[in-house]
Amino acid sequence: MAAVAVGGAIASRQGPTSASSLDAAPLGGTTSFTPIPSAATTPSPTPILTPTLTPKPKLTPTPPPTSTPSAPPAGPIALQPAKLTQGRDPQVTYRLDHTVLGAGKELKVPGSSSLMDVARLGSSVLATTAGGELLKVDSAGAVVRRTPNVMTLIGTADQSAAVYATTPPVIVGQQTYGATLFVDNGGSVKSLELPDVQSIFVLAYAKNTVYYKASGKGGVLTSKLYSWTPGAAKPALVKTVAGDPTTVSGDGRLASVVPTKSSPDGCSTVVEIATGKKRFKTCDYRITGFTPDGSVAIGTPAYGDSFCSNIITALDSRSGAVRNQWSGCFYRAAAEDEQHVLMVAVVTGGGQDPNTTSTVVRCSLETAACERATKVVAAKQIDFAR
Repeated sequence: MAAVAVGGAIASRQGPTSASSLDAAPLGGTTSFTPIPSAATTPSPTPILTPTLTPKPKLTPTPPPTSTPSAPPAGPIALQPAKLTQGRDPQVTYRLDHTVLGAGKELKVPGSSSLMDVARLGSSVLATTAGGELLKVDSAGAVVRRTPNVMTLIGTADQSAAVYATTPPVIVGQQTYGATLFVDNGGSVKSLELPDVQSIFVLAYAKNTVYYKASGKGGVLTSKLYSWTPGAAKPALVKTVAGDPTTVSGDGRLASVVPTKSSPDGCSTVVEIATGKKRFKTCDYRITGFTPDGSVAIGTPAYGDSFCSNIITALDSRSGAVRNQWSGCFYRAAAEDEQHVLMVAVVTGGGQDPNTTSTVVRCSLETAACERATKVVAAKQIDFAR
C-alpha cells in the first residue's frame, strides 16, 4: 500500500471492468476534467491552377506534433469524484469502518474500537485496534484469537501470510525496549526476539524476506532498515540503505528513505536495496508506495498542511519524472496493480465534518482517466490494507 496496498487479491493486468460487465475493459465514462486541445494546424492554402499549366504534385511535409506521449503533464487533473462513472470493486483489500472488503469478499470485524491496519490471511482477517490489540476473525465473523500490544501489521498480496510485531506496553516516564516479530502463514507461526529494539514498523514481506525499520537503544531515535528470513536466528542490517525508510516495494527491490535526522527539506530518495544505487531524489513529493513491480512510485506533497493531500503524483521510479497527477482532497493512495492507482477521495465535507462523504477512485497510470471504484459513502474510515 505501502506502501502499496497489499493483502487482497491483486488485480490482473487487464483494465478495470464497468459495473455491468465481467470482461476487462479500459476506463471509460465521464471524466471530471476538460482536455486542453493542442494547437490547431493551419491548413496550407489551395494552389490556384491556371488553364495552361499542370503543376507536378508536391508532397507537403507533415508538421511536427505539438506534443509527444512522453511529455510531462501540463498540470494536475482536477477530479470531481461525484461526476465519475462507477467501475468495479477495488481488487485489493480495503475497509469501510469495520467492514473488510475487496475482490468480492466481505467480512465484518466485531467490536467498536477504531481499527488501524487490516490484512487477509486465507479466509480469515487480521485487524489491529487503536489500543494495540490484534484480532483474528474467522470466515464466520467470530474473533478466534486476541494478541495484545501489536501496533504494526502487514499482509502479502496473495493472502498467504501476515507479519506483525508485539512490543511491551508503554510506561509513562520510562524507556521500554524489546519486540517480537511474527510471521503467520495460517498453518504455523515463526518468531524472532529483538530485545534491544525501541520501536519497530513492518514495511514489506517479499520473496520470503521481512523488511522492517527499527531504532535501538541510546541516543536520538534513528530508524534503520533490517531484513529477516523467517527461521533465521537473527536479522540483518541493510547497509545499502541509509536514512529513515518510509516504504519498501512489494518485490523487495526498492526503498524510499528520508533524512535520518530532522530536516526541513522533507526530501525522499528512492534506493535500490541490493546495490544501494540511488534512483532519484525529490523534495517536492513524499514517496508513500510503489506499484507491485516497482516501476511507478506514488507520492504525496512533501509538506502536508491540511487534513488531506491535495495532489497525488505518479512518478517513474527510475528517473523520478512525473507521469500523472490528480488534484482533489485525498486521505489515502495505493497502487491497485501495475496499471492503476486507488485513492480515497473526499466528495463532500472533510476533516472533522460529521457529514463528510468519500469514495475510492481508480485512475489509470497510463491514460490518467478515472472512475469510481466504490459508491459514495458516509463511512468515517476508509483505508487500504498494507
